[in-house]
Amino acid sequence: MLIAKSPVSISFGGEGTDLKPFCDNYGGAVISTTIDKYFYSVIQSNDKDIIEIESDDYQLRQRVSELCDIDTDDILMIPKAVLKHFNVTNNVSLLLKSDIPPGSGLGLSAAVTTCLVKLVSSFRQLSLTKAEIAALASYIEIDVLNRSIGMQAQYASAYGGFNFITFGKDSINVAPMGVDREIINALQENLLLFYSVTCRKPASILTNPTEMNDKKVISSLQEMKAIAFKMRDALVKGDVMAVGRLLHESWEYKRTLAKDISNTAIDSYYELARQNGAIGGKITGAGGGHLLLFCEKEKQENVRNALLSKGLHDLPFKFENNGAHLVLDQKGPRTTITAEGYLLGISTIVKKMDDAHIERIADLIYQAYKQDKQIFIMGNGGSAATASHFCSDLSKTAMVHGKRGFRVISLTDNIPLMTAWGNDTGYENIFYGQLLNLLNAGDVVIGISGGGMSKNVLKALELAKARSAVTIGLSGFSGGKLKAIADECLVVHSENYQFIEDIHMMLAHLIPSILKEKITNE
Repeated sequence: MLIAKSPVSISFGGEGTDLKPFCDNYGGAVISTTIDKYFYSVIQSNDKDIIEIESDDYQLRQRVSELCDIDTDDILMIPKAVLKHFNVTNNVSLLLKSDIPPGSGLGLSAAVTTCLVKLVSSFRQLSLTKAEIAALASYIEIDVLNRSIGMQAQYASAYGGFNFITFGKDSINVAPMGVDREIINALQENLLLFYSVTCRKPASILTNPTEMNDKKVISSLQEMKAIAFKMRDALVKGDVMAVGRLLHESWEYKRTLAKDISNTAIDSYYELARQNGAIGGKITGAGGGHLLLFCEKEKQENVRNALLSKGLHDLPFKFENNGAHLVLDQKGPRTTITAEGYLLGISTIVKKMDDAHIERIADLIYQAYKQDKQIFIMGNGGSAATASHFCSDLSKTAMVHGKRGFRVISLTDNIPLMTAWGNDTGYENIFYGQLLNLLNAGDVVIGISGGGMSKNVLKALELAKARSAVTIGLSGFSGGKLKAIADECLVVHSENYQFIEDIHMMLAHLIPSILKEKITNE
């Protein structure tokens, strides 16, 4: 499993100057930053000979045998294009999720593309630079998908941080602002971001490149480019307040680019914010619903209350510096594990588990309880600890006052007997030997094995089947031999032993809780 994340971005000045043909003819310049709202993507191999793509944002799941069979191009066109570019055409599962809703105007599509380029290239064991990720993301969106957009959001998301980005016909340069952290913090403290469900369609200037040759449009873009340089110079000098004034000036020029840049609702929100103390601001992106405002701290509460009363929602945020990167990769040349990636990996696997299968396993144990049968649990290493914990929770946690408890034994806990069987006859007999004297028909034997190939567990289960006991397996990967031998085997579909053992332990908590509920309701 690999997990990547990419930040969305906010541009302050020069927006639109990264569009062709303007940037080819006159050069573009954008000042922007990434913020702590991210797009995430998770990829892992599967053994189903299919491509599986799941989007949390759209509550959508596609399972197809061929990449070309994906029939929701309007939603999945970017992941489809990235998978095709890297020739990933089967046996993978892809999960997509975002911190913000689609169409927010914060460069989300660019974050999607940079994130997937980073993820899938790493899955293919390719090491791309930030420049290569940004260039490929721009190529996929503009040339492959034929979208009439600029490139600044892709470069912002790939690099991360506060940057001054220049665009020429043959080169793109991303230069960190190099401003003191105190100045950047002061800027952030003076910014507010609001979301409105009243979005506009992408402005025609951003969807019809022929309008970029209009003299009035060129003149406005030249002014907006100049504002980007003025903003850079102001921040270098530490003049944070100038950014607010320049934001307002830039918004006024942007509105002249096309009639549909703004609308009546947007204008009213912006004027209301200005009346209550905001110095400047802008609507983010081509068709987004976020209103970025520059407002001194002492006046922010008035602005916030005024806009909240109109149904807008404020979005707290912080600047971030990392850009597109992996948060979990245990298969590459350099292992990458972060707390965020680990937890997202676990939740991804848990989400795909079959709750009905868990209920069936609980019911097998419950039927044994009703017939006063014994339950035996076993495993090796971490699975031995899980077996012991499972036994403890069945013995005590599942107990209901006034009713008999479970007759359950952990075969991992009698160290003298295990070592006697192991030393005298072989390690494969440490569980088998114990069951010889204890196991009866109708008892339940639970074998826990991360890879499903533990010889001592398999041998004990073979004895259990010969004596007409019920056999249950908890495994990982594709189930191994345990899946074939057990009456019921719950497989955690992961190649990460930590994930597998964590989820087995979760089941050791969950199943006793289910059983306690069943006994309580008898």
